[in-house]
This record gives sequence, C-alpha cells and structure tokens, in this order.
Amino acid sequence: MKKETASFWVTNMSPRNVTLADLALNIRAFSTVNLMDKRHYKYTLEQLLKSQESGSLFKKRDKIAVRNVPPPDPEKTRIPFVESAVLPTRQRSLYQIEDQEYEELKVSEEDQKKQDEIYAKENADLAELDAQRSVINPKKV
Repeated sequence: MKKETASFWVTNMSPRNVTLADLALNIRAFSTVNLMDKRHYKYTLEQLLKSQESGSLFKKRDKIAVRNVPPPDPEKTRIPFVESAVLPTRQRSLYQIEDQEYEELKVSEEDQKKQDEIYAKENADLAELDAQRSVINPKKV
C-alpha cells in the first residue's frame, strides 16, 4: 500500500515562467508542481501557508493557482497490435521483381562496338582540347 503523504499542488496558468521569491522557486509556464514532494523540495507546510496568505503565492494569485487535488494522470496511449498481422522482412518480399527484356532496346554486339568506338573517339578529342587549353602560351607571358 502507498503511504498517504501531504501535498500542496500549485499550477502556473500563465504563458510565462513565474518566480516565487519567498520560496526561491521558478515554476514553468502551464505546469503543475507538488511543493510538498520530498524528492524535489524541502518546504514545510507553514512556509507554504504563509506564502499563500501574504507572500509571493498571494501576490501572484492571478497567475498561480493552489489546488486541493492532484492533477489527473495522463492517459497512456496504447497502439493496438494484431498478432496475426503480416510483417515484412528483409528475407521475404511481398513483391516479385521480374527482369523483362524488350526487343526494341536490344543492341547487337556489332552496333555496340561501333557506339563504343565513337564514344571513345569523342572523349579522346575532348581530352586533347583540354590539354591544349591548359598549356600556357609563352609568347603572352
């Protein structure tokens, strides 16, 4: 069983962080804090009641609300999982890939050799032009 502990819940309702000077505490915007939580704070109930009556909690009551009940726990979202669902793996694919050969795209070996020779000749000509451009003309220097 859980031990019943004292709680003093404070909610910052403003879009800005609020400083409680007498408690030396900053409360983030739109957040709720339990000031009697022993893990994070070391306030006594007398300190908090005094601040609520005449201290910074009283001065900033338009931005800070003191709650009597803790905020509800956020609902845990659960993603449904169907055990019979098919999960794709790397070993097995849902799609079957077929290699198709098209007659109109086929090139004979003789035509391929001719195209390769033409391509090589064009590249050789371009390489020769690049080499000529990179040579410095000694007459202009």
